[in-house]
Amino acid sequence: MTKDIERLVDLYKLLSSGNYVYDNTVSFIDFIRVLRLVRFNSNFHKCFKKSHLELISFIGIIEFLQNVNVIKLNKNKRIEIQNDDIFELLYKNPSNSSMFLKTIGKIPYRHYLARKLASMSKTNLLELYEPKFRLNPRSFQVPCSLRSSLKRARVICNRAYFTSQKALFIGDDDLISILCKFIIPELPITVIEIDGRITKLLKKIAIKHKFEEFNVYNLDFKEINEMSEFLKTKFSIIHLDPPYDEKELLKFTANISLILDEKIVQIFLNGLYDVNSMSVVNKFITKNKLIISNYYRSFSSYSFRSTDSKYLKYMKKQLKRETDLKFKEKDLKKIEFSSDLYILEKSLTEQNINSYNLQNDV
Repeated sequence: MTKDIERLVDLYKLLSSGNYVYDNTVSFIDFIRVLRLVRFNSNFHKCFKKSHLELISFIGIIEFLQNVNVIKLNKNKRIEIQNDDIFELLYKNPSNSSMFLKTIGKIPYRHYLARKLASMSKTNLLELYEPKFRLNPRSFQVPCSLRSSLKRARVICNRAYFTSQKALFIGDDDLISILCKFIIPELPITVIEIDGRITKLLKKIAIKHKFEEFNVYNLDFKEINEMSEFLKTKFSIIHLDPPYDEKELLKFTANISLILDEKIVQIFLNGLYDVNSMSVVNKFITKNKLIISNYYRSFSSYSFRSTDSKYLKYMKKQLKRETDLKFKEKDLKKIEFSSDLYILEKSLTEQNINSYNLQNDV
């Protein structure tokens, strides 16, 4: 934190120096990460109290502050302060306890779950909303535990930069989009789900809670390249739990590249990948100049009910094909399955502020 405070002071000196020499030392993304770390520090308020500031050498700061309507750059190469209270325009992360209360208070059987927290590892959110829902084994459909859904939603909401970011959820049998909307009602969310039963449920929940900017599409994400209207929207937050098969994953990553926001990219990738599938992920990361900013091993847990015999039978074949290990169906009920969570973000070294160059404007 001390280094970040020192860095903020350096940025402020640049901001008030009147130095017109442009450089590429710090990126737009880097700067807003600093803001996220230090926004609660009392020293931060002092950085934006002057009514006028000279143009700076760090173009990325100018671009950022203009984007959130804190400043206005006039024709005389001077910066006019539009809003002293920058914190009103930056997303303030809720605490874990407040996020828990916002979500647990709105899902079914909340009183029971609040009393018996251990049950959150044994049930899933889809089961709470639709107790008679039959999983589709061929699409490898298995919701994670309620505890895992809550954790994943908290991670997404904690890492969001602005409430105006557009979030896309590709497949959502875990109903993470619903939890994120409970936590950040202002966040524009779009869900693409191939199972019509789940899209129907999502729309039903959205109507009940009067969600705004919550769009649900019943379609296969692999087919979005044929939807010209949809491709006009760019997303900066993407959550997906894609097929683990190498060929299927290739189709997913190709389509994701079509809808990425150019300035901010945050991809929350859930799954457990073999060498071939991970190779596809790595190529996607390299192509889009991303980095794995965080990796959580065994992040999401999954449990099977005794009634999931059809699913377990299918999974037995799947595991044998992928791992060459032999399992009995009854043994699968005793195994605790889990998946990892990768957070992919725009690389700081590649997020060149030339893409936000304001030289032509000044």
